[in-house]
Amino acid sequence: PYSRPPMERITTGLLAVALAFAFTSNADAHDFNFREHGTHSFHVDPARALAKAQSIPATHGTNQFEITSRITVEVDNPANLNAILRPSQLHIARKVSDTVYILQAPDALTAAQEAHRLSSIPGIKTSVPVMRRPAFLHSPYAYQSNDPYAFKQWHLENRNAQTGSQIGPDINARSAWPVTLGQGVTVALGDDGIEYTHPELTNRAAGAPHYNFYSNSPDGSPDSPADMHATAVAGLVAAELNNGLGGTAVAPGASLASWKIFSGASFQVTDEQLMDMFQYASNVVAVQNHSWGSGGDSQIPVGLLPAIGVFNAIHFGRDGKGSVIVRSAGNSRADGADANNDGYLADPQAIAVSAVAISGRVPAYSNPGACVLVSAPGGDSTTPMVTTDRQGSLGYNANSFTNGDYCFETNSFYGTSAAAPQIAGVAALILSANTNLTYRDVQQILILSARHFDVTDPGLVTNGAGFRVSHNQGFGIPDAGVAVRLARTWPNRPPAVTVAWNKNTVTPLPTNGLQVLVPGFAPIPASPSQGIQPDSPTAVLNLVDVGQALGPISQNLTNKAALIQRGINNFSDKIAYAAQAGAAFAIVYNNSGTTNRVVMGTTDFVSVPAVFIGKSDGDALHNALLQSNLQAQLATVSATFTFPVTNTMICEHVSVRLQTDYPHRADLRITLLSPQGTVSILDHLNSDPAAGPVDWTYMSTHHFFETSYGTWTVAVTDETNSFTGSVQFCGLSIEGVPILDTDHDGLGDNWEMAHFGTLAYGPQDDPDHDGYNNMREYLMGTDPMQPAPIVVDFSRWNSALARVSWNSTAGTNYNVLAGPAINTLGAVQNLTGAFPETEWFVSYTNAMRFFEVQRP
Repeated sequence: PYSRPPMERITTGLLAVALAFAFTSNADAHDFNFREHGTHSFHVDPARALAKAQSIPATHGTNQFEITSRITVEVDNPANLNAILRPSQLHIARKVSDTVYILQAPDALTAAQEAHRLSSIPGIKTSVPVMRRPAFLHSPYAYQSNDPYAFKQWHLENRNAQTGSQIGPDINARSAWPVTLGQGVTVALGDDGIEYTHPELTNRAAGAPHYNFYSNSPDGSPDSPADMHATAVAGLVAAELNNGLGGTAVAPGASLASWKIFSGASFQVTDEQLMDMFQYASNVVAVQNHSWGSGGDSQIPVGLLPAIGVFNAIHFGRDGKGSVIVRSAGNSRADGADANNDGYLADPQAIAVSAVAISGRVPAYSNPGACVLVSAPGGDSTTPMVTTDRQGSLGYNANSFTNGDYCFETNSFYGTSAAAPQIAGVAALILSANTNLTYRDVQQILILSARHFDVTDPGLVTNGAGFRVSHNQGFGIPDAGVAVRLARTWPNRPPAVTVAWNKNTVTPLPTNGLQVLVPGFAPIPASPSQGIQPDSPTAVLNLVDVGQALGPISQNLTNKAALIQRGINNFSDKIAYAAQAGAAFAIVYNNSGTTNRVVMGTTDFVSVPAVFIGKSDGDALHNALLQSNLQAQLATVSATFTFPVTNTMICEHVSVRLQTDYPHRADLRITLLSPQGTVSILDHLNSDPAAGPVDWTYMSTHHFFETSYGTWTVAVTDETNSFTGSVQFCGLSIEGVPILDTDHDGLGDNWEMAHFGTLAYGPQDDPDHDGYNNMREYLMGTDPMQPAPIVVDFSRWNSALARVSWNSTAGTNYNVLAGPAINTLGAVQNLTGAFPETEWFVSYTNAMRFFEVQRP
């Protein structure tokens, strides 16, 4: 979706064939309108539009494209196509489907002129040159890895080397490897070419369906010194295990296919070649990893041809079970980017993956988004990933260390590019454990196996089905061991359906939609922080002036609001001091100018809502507080759209389609509120200068397993007063599994009656106290009234320690007994359980020992 120019008027009553003869292009014009997801304007620089060139550069807004000599057309009636093409220099080069064709022009400029002409003909739904669209590999950095540095692979197992205790986030790969290493599963990397002569990768790449979509050849290896991204990504998916050379990977037994779509540049292959890539060898390739995304600040949709390729991979790949498509969420957080503005990530068919630093918190680069499903360790410049590199003098680690075949430390690899392949590796483990799973099954197993390590993230909430989720990390980092165990017994989910509702009423957007409300004052316009916002009005609370909040605040601000003046220290510290004193929200006012406002930076993780107002308004509040008490409230004034849903489904993906004429998308905040009270932030203040959303579909994973029944609300808020506009269309789409659910709690009536004999229990209840709430038990097909028996495992962890573990419930006390014989066991430890597993490390000896775990 781009800003939509006025469509050219065509005289009504003429046949499409007549129009094809009557309409002519201006050969000297270099501004073209193409039809795809609406009509969009592209400009070609006359000085660069070389005659007979097979590709020419073009611009749309601030985004750079490359137009080729082929055209994608989608027609209502294919019988008219030949007549439409008869007066042109075009011929049909390829039939993609019954209604989609690729046409060949003599050169790129002719293709642009003809696509412009065809865009105005009724009955042609799409007419756009096949393009190379802007896209960038996410985080092309590298790290070092060989056997001596295997202990640096914290993303696989992050433990204290002396005690074995967990010290941070990881994939917990070692817990999965006793079951599978990923054997029998092929993972393809759409990237810049794997150096599969690398000793860590050569066995994994042997016999896989490699392909170079640039040269249309079966050689997927790098062909440029700049092609080093894929080799680093590959080492995180499936580097060899125990070969004495370097580190390993999440799925060291999986096969690797190299699909070369980059060649050391910011442009990929064309739309047509991307279509071929997505659907290539789809019955052999089970998992696809794409550590790249659309470039720029604008909302860039998936072209028609790549969308067809994705559709075919999902619906026909793996004999209809669907290819598992994994994508990195992007590394532009500092620019206000959101994963939902990349059409590939806003696709329910894909798994969007954000990154996590060794602290457990999302790093400063990782894009947030309601479409993010899960996260994985992505590292940063201080603690990067350890993976393979181009050999010798090539790659990120060229000539910097004694072993340049691996990257590490200062020559490192980190970012969401590093996070996504680890999830691709977990998906390979899942499918190796159970080849009968669909792509939807894999997505849901990832959710059920995920956990959060940053419990202080203020955006972390529990949704209506009892699952913790955030815009920063989705449902968290999957535990590979839990995922594999789930996969082995997972009952395939029933087919999903999609139900949609539309609102076509034109609704104006109120300006200055974020406000401070104080009795006796006119509504005060405010700008937001980068963190929590008052999507629902706050309580009306007494306002306390705390000055500049330069340090800890001694006053008790519980159930109060803080008024703070800007200056000296940063916004996040000011707000944090107020929150630590108990303030429910903060109002920061400017210390210069009059009505000038800013968006407060570095406030992603402030724990309370905070807004920024102008100096004049702040001074007025300050002076009024010198005379008497004031009360304040934060609220929004928005264009809202409500959708009363009577369908009873277990939700999976939920999407919102919006069409507006607003001239500056960067000013808007868009949210979706579910009947259970879960808020999805679909868009927020950003740096995109373009209009919109012109026609964009946002997607949220946050409502997974909630019930669809009830009223859903979409709110569009203009947080500035710079522009005016309206929402022309708002649509809600819910994908889910229909169930009989008369009490509207998301649990099927038949299941509830069979297990409980009543409908009184809810999805978050846990009647057997085993840590698995009713929704989890429902999805897993287990008995919610019968806790699983304790199963104790004893494993040698390293040369000094053994690991004793068992399935457990958080907060439950467990007695551990041990002894040299089964009839001489004595109590040795009492531990508070964790979910889903508790572990205890003991000294490893060759002496015979028995262990027993008792639960109250």
